[in-house]
Amino acid sequence: MNGDTMEVPKTRRLPDQPPTAVEDAKILAEIARGDLRRFDILVDRYKCRLMSYIGHRVPDRHHAEDLVQEAFLRLFRAARSGGYSGQASVSTWLFTIADNCATDYLRASGRRPLTLETDTAGVNTDASPSVLDCRPTAVLDPAKAAERRESQRRAEALLDCLPDEQRRVVALKVLGGLTLAEVAAVVGCPLGTAKSRLLYGLRKIEASLARLGRHNHER
Repeated sequence: MNGDTMEVPKTRRLPDQPPTAVEDAKILAEIARGDLRRFDILVDRYKCRLMSYIGHRVPDRHHAEDLVQEAFLRLFRAARSGGYSGQASVSTWLFTIADNCATDYLRASGRRPLTLETDTAGVNTDASPSVLDCRPTAVLDPAKAAERRESQRRAEALLDCLPDEQRRVVALKVLGGLTLAEVAAVVGCPLGTAKSRLLYGLRKIEASLARLGRHNHER
């Protein structure tokens, strides 16, 4: 490989990947070649899932939004340098980056996260908070909005009752929408361990819901 060429990621489909995996890998290959136009597709595809997961780990919404943007920035930088090997799905890679961003922030809170503005100049991606706006176009009426907030609050409370290892797996699966294989790759454990943590975590949530139902029935 000479200085004028760059090795691009392989785009073959790997087992247990969603249908979008090949397209994701092709987008990173295009970025590695210098074509930055389709990066916004990845942002649109994963911003809500990342926000749900990081928002669970970092309750402050503004900090969570900053961390989601930082995760996309790190993905973009790595893609430009041809750092994507194709050995894992892009979603696995992105959520691993995001998980590390959240962990770094929680270990050293107060550090100002990076922004997308400087590194993605020329890409059709806005670094303003609207990039991470996952709300539907139609405005919800106040009652439905309040119901959604209450449902989210209850879900967060149920997750918070789990041990850390189980909570992380359940959050990645339920909030992040990852496959179990992807979850295992992000947390760095065998697939069987991820399955066990998910099963035990969901059982504890079901038990909590059952107790809550009995309590409400007795009132």
